Amino acid sequence: MGNLDRRIIYLLVVVALAYPLLEKWSIKPARMASADKFFTIVESLAPDKSLAFVALDFGPNTKAENSPQAEVVIEHLMRRRIPVILFSQYVLADPFLKSIPLKIKEKLEEEYQGQTWRYGFDWVNLGFRPGGGLIIQSIPKSKSLQEVFKVDANGTPLKELSIFKEDVPIEKISLLAEFTGLVGAFDTYVQFFQKADYRPVFGHGCTSITIPEAYIFLDSGQIKGLLEGIAGAAWYSQRLSQKYPNRGKDDALLINTGLGIAHLLLILLILVGNLGENIGHIKHKGGVG
Repeated sequence: MGNLDRRIIYLLVVVALAYPLLEKWSIKPARMASADKFFTIVESLAPDKSLAFVALDFGPNTKAENSPQAEVVIEHLMRRRIPVILFSQYVLADPFLKSIPLKIKEKLEEEYQGQTWRYGFDWVNLGFRPGGGLIIQSIPKSKSLQEVFKVDANGTPLKELSIFKEDVPIEKISLLAEFTGLVGAFDTYVQFFQKADYRPVFGHGCTSITIPEAYIFLDSGQIKGLLEGIAGAAWYSQRLSQKYPNRGKDDALLINTGLGIAHLLLILLILVGNLGENIGHIKHKGGVG
């Protein structure tokens, strides 16, 4: 093992990560209680009375975890016909604000032949706005979101979009869902996306490294549901597949499976390497004796 070319190890890891993605193969993920809470929150929303404000505050650096998280939650909302308002205070998130809902729309329309999901009716993209922290503070102080944003990411006046035909004050937002790996982005919503007499139910998706910090807010009740890295997204995806059996496998399940196999491979290589090293020492000592 000491003479094993490290490139072979890299190749084995690449194969372990790539195989589930290429073959669309997955294993059942571990149950995540906080992801169950998030799923239950979305299930409890009334389609004819609820709006979801979804903040995608991530870029390519945390896409592997935050994007699958956002996809499963937005898919769940769109399946239940809960209108989604997308926003970001991070400039590198702009492409995901556009691509994720379109990806889900195509997936759902392929699964449900004859049904359609329409921009302006099922979702609206408010886009990236500079000075995001100040904008978030202004939402509860304003009469409506129309007063704060005025136009969507395409420059279309909000009053021309079905979701915004009537005023949308913060009290009409039933769910706030935020996904990020950035320092400080999540805290802004915790502090300011509320009024003295109203706070929407808050669900959060975080990267693996920030899970301990997120638990503080979950335990305090400031957030009601949490997706912990890719594992949380995978369990949420599993719950969706249980409810919608015709649903295909998604990135959350496949990436989580690849990571699990790669971790098992690394543990195996460590055990074999240490075993070989110990056997070598024993043989060396035996030869000296």
